[in-house]
Amino acid sequence: MMRLLRGLATACLPVMMLIASFAICAAPARSADDFIQVLFDFNPSKATYAPNESYDIVFTIRSSLLNVTGSPNQVKVTNLSAQFTWMGPDEWTKESVSDESSWLYPNEFGIYRLNLTVPADAPAQTYSYVLKVEYQWLSYYGVSDREWTSPTFHDFAVAPPDHEKFDYVPYIGVMALVLAIGSIGALMYHRRSERDSKDQTPVANDVGAMGVAEVPSAATYPVIHAAAGEHFPIERGFIYLVKEKRPNIAFAVFNEAVSHGANGMLVVREHPNRLRQTHSFDATKILWLTRRVGVDHIDPTELSLLSLEITKFVGTAQKSVVLLEGIEYIITQNDFESVLRFVNHLHDFVLAHDSAVIIVIDPRVLSTRELALLERSGRVVEPAEVPNDKIDKLADELEA
Repeated sequence: MMRLLRGLATACLPVMMLIASFAICAAPARSADDFIQVLFDFNPSKATYAPNESYDIVFTIRSSLLNVTGSPNQVKVTNLSAQFTWMGPDEWTKESVSDESSWLYPNEFGIYRLNLTVPADAPAQTYSYVLKVEYQWLSYYGVSDREWTSPTFHDFAVAPPDHEKFDYVPYIGVMALVLAIGSIGALMYHRRSERDSKDQTPVANDVGAMGVAEVPSAATYPVIHAAAGEHFPIERGFIYLVKEKRPNIAFAVFNEAVSHGANGMLVVREHPNRLRQTHSFDATKILWLTRRVGVDHIDPTELSLLSLEITKFVGTAQKSVVLLEGIEYIITQNDFESVLRFVNHLHDFVLAHDSAVIIVIDPRVLSTRELALLERSGRVVEPAEVPNDKIDKLADELEA
């Protein structure tokens, strides 16, 4: 009897495995939008676009399907579409990308472009738009058509070309001339009063009266000065550019945020195992910047994929902080303008999420212009100068 039961079990095992496979493939646990992840950007990336100007919407699309043993699970992008409010209600700009597409396995990604042109008669205003991605899903049952549709965005601004804008230069010139004449008259009056007065005003006051004295700009955030290893609370929605040769301040700030409940992500040039020998940290996710293929390895030339990984982490975490160490290496593997667009994209993304990004930068490797452009995207953190008495105290402690 036991031998008969064992034989029946052996005979039924393939059937049971087939039924289990059928159940896995047929389970409706995922919606259509879960099958792919979509990240997009405009090229060229600008604050405003002019009528009759052409541009590309660059889509980075990754398969978010799961690996199912013994069953095909792939996606292929077929069409890209966009609808802007200057179009009709049912009017879409559609482009087929089937010829350039390939089947994407789970976690693989592809980059696609949709070319558009702003209408020549588009009024100067901010337009809304919706994007659509059509793709095919290859599953156990064969190929089926799927569709991803974005929410409505409200951030595409159209402005007239520079030559159509009002020319303020002549009026500014006249105003400057009037102010100059008034300043000269005020200066002559001041000097005459100065000769008649017994108490002579110091020369320094003349400089102030001429308006030469520097006034700090209220439009920029003050530079944060921190000592090596010092931590300070960071605010959400900001990118922090930490200028230092070694990421001591950056890791202290990162650990401070993690200790207060933030999920931490590291993107580093140094191998994580070697990094642990010099720094202590608690990170939920670590990506190593390298051209070597491997798990949690990221190619520094794949800025779209790196941006997708960071935005995915920030978007899924309730509260997060990302430390990017190795921006100099990324710049050497790309061009500076691409890296600047990457940083600006992160800046716009963290503004809408309960998160912050810390970027370590060695100011010696960038030009003054490049450094100034990066500083416009975030708050600047610089090492504080250590007073001489503290240096002497540290020296005495070392000698003791």
